Amino acid sequence: MKTFNILILAVLLASCNTQVKETETNTSAIVDKKNTAATNCYLYAGLSDTVSMNLTHLGDSITGYLVYNFKEKDKNTGTINGRMNGNILIAEYTFLSEGIQSCRQVAFKLEGDKFIEGYGESYSRNDRFFFKYPDSLNFDSSYKLRETDCL
Repeated sequence: MKTFNILILAVLLASCNTQVKETETNTSAIVDKKNTAATNCYLYAGLSDTVSMNLTHLGDSITGYLVYNFKEKDKNTGTINGRMNGNILIAEYTFLSEGIQSCRQVAFKLEGDKFIEGYGESYSRNDRFFFKYPDSLNFDSSYKLRETDCL
């Protein structure tokens, strides 16, 4: 019996000196913020008009969806693809209206949690519309898209 107790004591003491070292690193938890996409949604909802925008940010690149739904006008539904320059988003808006695909440049200025659409003189080239003076756009639109929860 004494030998049995000494043997168990020896095993217990030997196991106390054994340290388990974890050297594995979980690399999936390490995220590069520049390569992480973030999605934000914005909405203007007036009495009878709505403008909604769903944006995915990846660095300075912006992609997403933009929908204009004005009373007594054709609904425009499409995608945007552009870049943030400071607090100004300049993007190409490709949309459908009455079954016809069109493309035009759009601009939005970010002020706090709102995007305000910019307007200015434009010209047409290859069936696409571009701002003639993109540095001189007017951002005093009454359509202020406020950040909202994405659906």
